[in-house]
Amino acid sequence: MRIAIIDPVARDTSHLSVPTVEGVSIERKSLRWGTPSIESRWDDDLAAPGVIDAAIRAELDGACAIVVNCMDDPGVDAAREVVRIPVVGPAHAAMQLALCLATRFAILTTAEADVPIVNELIARYQLEHRAARVRSLGLGVNELADDADATFAAAVEAAELAVADGAGALIAGCTLLGPHLTKLQRHLSAQGHDVPVIDPLLAALQLAKSLVKQQQAHSARAYVAPAAKPLTWFDAGAKLGAGELR
Repeated sequence: MRIAIIDPVARDTSHLSVPTVEGVSIERKSLRWGTPSIESRWDDDLAAPGVIDAAIRAELDGACAIVVNCMDDPGVDAAREVVRIPVVGPAHAAMQLALCLATRFAILTTAEADVPIVNELIARYQLEHRAARVRSLGLGVNELADDADATFAAAVEAAELAVADGAGALIAGCTLLGPHLTKLQRHLSAQGHDVPVIDPLLAALQLAKSLVKQQQAHSARAYVAPAAKPLTWFDAGAKLGAGELR
């Protein structure tokens, strides 16, 4: 089974780790344009056209399913309108898994500025009543790999606060936190906090695999294919925001 992971950033991501899923061959794709990280609504919306483009290419290349590798789920709904293979967002997949494991979950996000964006995503999936307070690590996405010990310490602090808030399951708020999650799970268990810690990318890959195995995909009635129409991009030499509207 071939699953395409779309990294919604315009940089080389081939060195980043991916969870192993039995029976699944991973094909990783990043965008041909966009920003180097997803940390704002601006980044989300700017990434969406590239996600759509990459999703179409993945389906044409024979992928069985698509995972958009970002906890903001950028471009997921739009991509579902233009392809018929399953398209999975890690945030939605992780939250749904958390609901199977606990009565309340908490998301451990990156920088404090991302907290309102995560809250909007929880509201979009109508899960406010099952979510504890979003906790921040106080680190930007690009800082997560700078100091592994500092990142883990920040994750421990955020996780312990989330458990104190009443969360019964924890979700990593960035897929780049994956390498720390097994250690975090063990640390919490040693402290008497026997709560599951969910890797959102692994949750998304497993859900995508399950959908393919069940021969299921998103509803064509819920995600209606758009009518064909001409598409115009920016002028090749134009600077974003410069010049007059036509």
